[in-house]
Amino acid sequence: MALAAFSGVLYFVGFCGFDQFYLTWFCLIPVMWALDDSTLNRKEAVTIAWVFGLVTHLGGYSWITGMLRDFGHLPLPLAVAGYFLLCLAQGTLLTVWGFALHWVTNRLKISFVWSAPVLMVLAEWLWPALFPSYLSNSQYRQITFIQSLDVWGPLGLTFILTQSSAVLYQTLASLIRKRGKVPKLGWAVCVTLVITNFGYGLGATANIDDTVALADRRIKIGIVQVNMGIYEKFDQPGEGLRRHREQSAEVQAQGAELIVWPESGYNYGIPDGVTNVNFVNPPVMTGIHTPVLFGGVRVVGSDGRGTRKPYNAAFLTDADGNVLGTYDKTYLLAFGEYVPLGETFPWLYDTALFRHTSHFYRGTHTRSLVLDDIRYGVLICYEDILPGFVRTVMEDDPQVLVNMTNDAWFGKSREPLIHLALAAFRAVEQRRFLVRSTNTGISAFIDPAGRIVQQTPVFARANLLHDVTPLDVRTIYAIFGDWLAVLCLAILLWWTRHALIAVGTQIVGKKTQTRKR
Repeated sequence: MALAAFSGVLYFVGFCGFDQFYLTWFCLIPVMWALDDSTLNRKEAVTIAWVFGLVTHLGGYSWITGMLRDFGHLPLPLAVAGYFLLCLAQGTLLTVWGFALHWVTNRLKISFVWSAPVLMVLAEWLWPALFPSYLSNSQYRQITFIQSLDVWGPLGLTFILTQSSAVLYQTLASLIRKRGKVPKLGWAVCVTLVITNFGYGLGATANIDDTVALADRRIKIGIVQVNMGIYEKFDQPGEGLRRHREQSAEVQAQGAELIVWPESGYNYGIPDGVTNVNFVNPPVMTGIHTPVLFGGVRVVGSDGRGTRKPYNAAFLTDADGNVLGTYDKTYLLAFGEYVPLGETFPWLYDTALFRHTSHFYRGTHTRSLVLDDIRYGVLICYEDILPGFVRTVMEDDPQVLVNMTNDAWFGKSREPLIHLALAAFRAVEQRRFLVRSTNTGISAFIDPAGRIVQQTPVFARANLLHDVTPLDVRTIYAIFGDWLAVLCLAILLWWTRHALIAVGTQIVGKKTQTRKR
């Protein structure tokens, strides 16, 4: 158990937030050491893997308790219990990986060198998670290394990192435990992948930088971060609007051609069908004569006709406040923006546990918003950490990605940095500038190579201004998605073909015997 816990510590300390990225190149060695034991029964293997997954997430999600206590209004014991349950649920991904690794190795006699990366890719791809993340997110500041995201996405880098641990483990096992031989082929494949990946990274970085430099069009975008806490935003919406207007005027004076506000930057409801945001009460853009992309709540049925439905929305306006387009968040956060089964059982929203949960409705499209022939793909809140969802957004060929979020819920924790790090991968996968506007930080401009070229501090008022290049590049990952995961699934099915055939034969045999009777 100690080895499994040690792997968990190495994993979360190596992850973004603590930023000791080098640890993830060998963080799986201790848990592999514990699992590489043919005498373990199923229960023991599951327990080892469970400890690994739980410790990993207890360290990585330490900010959950404060959020549940301060904004979920839960007593500390319940907040701690909620934190533990979330870590338990999130940790099942690594539990499944560890148990599958033990089974494949002992039953099918497949070396860790091959089974560990294949199974990790499949676990990250298939296993559901409230807050999806990848082992590879730890490398977000290693710009050359992450360039291949545009080919195989985060799962490809996870494959390399996992195989690195596996090759190192098998080598140590052969030398110390006298178990097997040094995996020469494994070393050859792993080193080849690493060198090829770095070589690709050098060329891809230079190529995308040249593409940006030679582009004939740029737009100067301003970001305003007004630093309003959660309670301040709801108790003093007028002050929040005043700050947004004031700071927008500042970036407008500096030449901004588009100003981006964060999620719920305008903290009043906007009736559905409004054509100019200066005709609502209070007006949005008083004193602003520059196009604005801002977050707000779009309310359907506010006129009393039909069911009242609020949407977590983004509004794009021209310089006169005319609405050019809206986007409603389509990937809602469970237990934050809606209660699962809440539409079937509306009384859930009235219970003590969920009375503070928002009741937003899901958007119906992911179309780009267009200003001066430039298409903007909008991502609200944690939609920017979902590579599959962003691929859906890219189907409308946006030239710039914009994320609007509010991480004030998580206080002065590592979460804003983790969120930024996870989002940075989307810029590389799709080769787009990513503009992130947040309420309390971290707001940032991320270039198509994944560099965080500008960022704000957390819990401070700040403005950013940067020249952004609209791009039309179409990446392999955008077209084919997680093709590596499909390949890994095919490999696993090939490994298990004899077992599957045996199971099929048994089923057919039982049916035949039943018919004879």
